[in-house]
Amino acid sequence: MDRRGGAAAVALALTSAFATACSGPPASSAPVAAAEAFYAAVAAGDGEAACALLLPDAAEAAADDADAPCAEALTSGRAGDELASRAGGRGDPTVHVAGRQAQVLLASDTVFLARSGDGWVVTAAGCDAVPDRPYDCEVAA
Repeated sequence: MDRRGGAAAVALALTSAFATACSGPPASSAPVAAAEAFYAAVAAGDGEAACALLLPDAAEAAADDADAPCAEALTSGRAGDELASRAGGRGDPTVHVAGRQAQVLLASDTVFLARSGDGWVVTAAGCDAVPDRPYDCEVAA
């Protein structure tokens, strides 16, 4: 199984957990802010800032998949183009928080995050739901 397949399986498991989790404004604002900051960096072409918002394993996977540094992987090539196309569609986000995991639904993307220290990091972005399968994500740990 490739990295995207493993991450997608995790994303599916997290989605199931989120379906039964409660989320309220205090718990949900930080993951939304992190997801929006990630896409703001992508939209600005600031790959370094976008990579800094990723889980280190996701940053490494993005770099490996593109055979380029993370910052370049998120701002150019197939993954960069896909992320850039989603960057403008943030809309009114919906968030589901389950313990140390979160799922943020933006107008044009589903972003998965994990609590890290005092903040949140993106574990998967550029994700599309696939019927009866895990999410398919452009960037994933």
